[in-house]
Amino acid sequence: MVQTATGFAMGLIIMGGVTALGLADIGKTAAVVGYISLVNALVALRTTHRFMDKKVIIDIALGMVPMIIVGIVLLNLLSVSAAGLLRLMLGLVIVSAGFFLMLKPTPYEFQSSRLMTILTGGAGGLIGGMYGAGGAPMAYFMYRQPIELNVIRASLLAIFAISTSFRTVSITVAGQVDQEILVLAALSVPIVVFVTLLTTKFSQVIPDIFLRRLVFVILISLGLFLIFS
Repeated sequence: MVQTATGFAMGLIIMGGVTALGLADIGKTAAVVGYISLVNALVALRTTHRFMDKKVIIDIALGMVPMIIVGIVLLNLLSVSAAGLLRLMLGLVIVSAGFFLMLKPTPYEFQSSRLMTILTGGAGGLIGGMYGAGGAPMAYFMYRQPIELNVIRASLLAIFAISTSFRTVSITVAGQVDQEILVLAALSVPIVVFVTLLTTKFSQVIPDIFLRRLVFVILISLGLFLIFS
């Protein structure tokens, strides 16, 4: 429900919570988040795929895919030489995402240019490559476009599916997926599928503004904790 309503918050909540509690390092958590986000997106797309804007998805993917590789490389470098900086940057990303969430973007009069769409995809790809959850800039960008809400949400789900698929394949080929990651993903995925199917039935019952405020408080709290710790 969080992912459907906000477009990006689920992965950041998991990343922030696990990192704040010290349950796993950022690299492993990002890998597990990739599996969870992919399954969540595919389950949600089974009923919404017909609303996707394929042109926007392709343009965002053009900027996003190469920058995912850059993000993964940065993650690997910082994990070894500057773990504290990596944690601080995650906190800043989470706090920024919280403020993005509470903004009420007024749609543009005209749809953004292809170059701007590709650049936005690049920003999301960089964050996604580092933390497995780079949806905030892309979600904000999409909600500024003068297109229908169901098209925006379906397109974002498709974008996240592409992002997480590419990131997962990349780290697998690089030999960065170990048994621990696979076990954690295997334990998490059935829960995600169940909750996604369950909350879809009740998505109209919980007010969107209530859910956004709740997620905002969680994101800001996690982000500030990571920054000041």
